[in-house]
Amino acid sequence: MHLLNLTEKNLNKNILKLSIPAAIENVLHMSVFISDTIMVGRLGTDAIAAVGLAGTLFFVISMIFSSLNAGTISIVARHIGAKEINHAQIVGAQAISMSLFTGIIITPFLIFFSKEFLVLMSAEPKIVDISKGFLQIVGSFLVFRLAILTCNGILRGAGDTKTPMKITLAINCINILLNWLLIFGIGPFPKLGILGSAWSTAIAYTIGAGLLCTKLFSGKYALHIHIRQILQIHAESIRRIVRISIPATIDTVATQMGFLFFTKIVAILGTVSLAAHQIAIRIESISFMPGFALAISTATLVGQSLGAKNVPLALLSMKRSCYFALILMGLFALVFLVFPEQMATIFKPESHVLSLAVTCVMIASIEQPALAVYMVYAGGLRGAGDTISPMTVTIVGTLCLHVPMAYLFGITLGWGLAGVWFGAALDWICRAIAIYILYKRGRWKKIIV
Repeated sequence: MHLLNLTEKNLNKNILKLSIPAAIENVLHMSVFISDTIMVGRLGTDAIAAVGLAGTLFFVISMIFSSLNAGTISIVARHIGAKEINHAQIVGAQAISMSLFTGIIITPFLIFFSKEFLVLMSAEPKIVDISKGFLQIVGSFLVFRLAILTCNGILRGAGDTKTPMKITLAINCINILLNWLLIFGIGPFPKLGILGSAWSTAIAYTIGAGLLCTKLFSGKYALHIHIRQILQIHAESIRRIVRISIPATIDTVATQMGFLFFTKIVAILGTVSLAAHQIAIRIESISFMPGFALAISTATLVGQSLGAKNVPLALLSMKRSCYFALILMGLFALVFLVFPEQMATIFKPESHVLSLAVTCVMIASIEQPALAVYMVYAGGLRGAGDTISPMTVTIVGTLCLHVPMAYLFGITLGWGLAGVWFGAALDWICRAIAIYILYKRGRWKKIIV
């Protein structure tokens, strides 16, 4: 792996080098759940709602606990930018150790309290019964999911987005193949239905974690982590990771809890709305691809630029990445307005589910430019080690806008699922304005990691 050449002349090249593999990786990550939904969709509306709800819970929980290592990417990037490779390796090793410990502690709760989690989401009893087994199976393999997220963060901080992309491609291929074999019982394989989808996801994540760890331990990259570095406790590195990660963890908890309450509001509207919501979420998630990818590349470029004491390059990295994100996500907004029904039809929903999903996809077009601005600048601030600013925006947005407005428009005013999505769109517009103001204030330039 070659280190980035951090110059203004190479900026566009570096953005593309980092963001294109990250974009492909994000598409592939989303494809895991999209392929689950498409294949399970052939089993009916209840199956779509059940897998969507259980998958959402697992995603939320994994994101919350993986955020305990959120500081890793900024710290690794700083050390790489300063050419301190050994320090970056130690930080990466401690991050892996933390993710493994966290996964082992949390897994039993997912196994033994899966039903209680689903009941809290206000799902109908039949959906709870169907979802329970799915959540228990994928929850049993949480440690591998956390390992994947942590290893990917380490590699991105070092400027390598190609390896996470390749591993995610392997995960996706394994998941799709096993879905086909285990959901429908092809050949000698048992017909497991929804549980087949759960086993496919779990096995794919296990293999992916193994491949990533093998890459990091192989010594073929600039960042070579040794197993002994994982087993040894390096208190200073853990302290640094935790210090930067705590605001990011609060940010993630607020985001994901808001997302859960958002889903809970949808569940109150009934199974049809829940199924339509899951389809619309899967479709909109594709549009997140450029935003997430450019947020990742911006975090790496800002972190490494600051490590190299080049603040102007860090500034320019955020601005230029935002321009790219606005163009790309603006195109998705246009697609959502013109072809919503064609995209929703892929999931083979019943007619009443289809019409609701189409409405939500069209509303999603409103928030695309705001999401572009928010994702890139929040990613840049986190790459600089300023996790407090995004956390503040998230807490205020979730508590004062996202959930209250979704409930107001969706339930109180009786607009239904369309109202829930409209409230969310207004929230993202406000968050984009807030994060840009915090970026302009420049606190992130003075952060010590």
